[in-house]
Amino acid sequence: MHRGDIIQNRQIKPINVHRRHDIEYRNLAREEFKAFSANDFSYMNSGGSGPTPEYVVSAMRDSDDLCSGPAYLEGSAFYARCADANNRAREAAARLVGAAPEDLALTQNTSHGMSLGVAAMDWREGDEVVSTTTEHPGCLVPLHALKKRYGVDIKLVSPPVTAEKIKAEMTDRTRLIALSHVDWTTGEILPLEEISALARERGALTLVDGAQSVGNMPTDIPATGAHMYAFTAHKWLLGPEGIGAFYVSPDCEVKSANLGFLSLADPYSFNVEGDYELKSGAGRFEASTMSPALAGGFAAAAEEAYERGEEGFAEIRRRADLLMNLLSENPGITLRTPRPAKNGLVSFEVEGVKAKDATEKLLEKRFVVRFLPEPTHYVRASTHLFNSDEEIEGLAKAVAAL
Repeated sequence: MHRGDIIQNRQIKPINVHRRHDIEYRNLAREEFKAFSANDFSYMNSGGSGPTPEYVVSAMRDSDDLCSGPAYLEGSAFYARCADANNRAREAAARLVGAAPEDLALTQNTSHGMSLGVAAMDWREGDEVVSTTTEHPGCLVPLHALKKRYGVDIKLVSPPVTAEKIKAEMTDRTRLIALSHVDWTTGEILPLEEISALARERGALTLVDGAQSVGNMPTDIPATGAHMYAFTAHKWLLGPEGIGAFYVSPDCEVKSANLGFLSLADPYSFNVEGDYELKSGAGRFEASTMSPALAGGFAAAAEEAYERGEEGFAEIRRRADLLMNLLSENPGITLRTPRPAKNGLVSFEVEGVKAKDATEKLLEKRFVVRFLPEPTHYVRASTHLFNSDEEIEGLAKAVAAL
């Protein structure tokens, strides 16, 4: 991209988010990742934070070079450049999850989206929310704040989570069901379609944490029936930290509490007396300036995941199955993830070894996994397309030797 051409030609040029046409989607080469291209570490924590490959870093750099450089010489067209980066991110993410771009708002991450969803509802003392005992703090902390601030009753369902269990906790005061699509502690997929249908039947809304689903397994958000669904770029998508998306279904008329210039349907019709309209779609949840560099990286990551398609998801599952098969050969290891694998999360316990100690010992052997906090006490590995079978076999042997 030549800067002189950018300045002279005021048509906005999309940054190329495609990689080589001859890519093999079953594998991602270690050389693509600066984090471990020059060492022998085995990184298996994409469920915590996925490393950014070169095609994402390059897209971020291209977007930043434009919007931090020559775009400043274009007067008001500078803002169009920034908006275009955001539009590309929205469009790529929407395509990946089967949604319309106008139904997605750009956010900081999954937790940010969950907070936006909780804050979008008008709460009263005695209202009820149903969630689960294994939710991530990104879901539960905003719910606990409702209890403290408004006197909302939070009801928690224990795994295995079923629509029947959720229904048993619902009353005529239940206004929200907030839960994950994929349980971050075990990788279990929750029956989201059934739960969403139940919520709609009972007049409640659904708010879904999609941190461990998007990029980890095929995800068609509108098909789940969820009213609101939050996900991030920086885990399974291998995108940058600091950006994600928040889906709001067209029939969900909640009010955004995150408002600003970008929330306006027509920013230039702003009136100091308040005589203006907000965007009708999810864009009402976007308030102000965002990073074009992060948007460029998000677009590249989402586009790449879409191009990999089912072939990529199948390989993530195959690697997880391989790891679980190897771990199950050791009687001292207890698997906590359902088999066969439905995604890349693999959780387990090692007899006589605390999860935190296990992860520290494995790190000494150059395997990066994570431990889950109380009350689970699990070790959790995440298998992705840059993990070779040899690495997975090596991890299984290292765990057996603990």
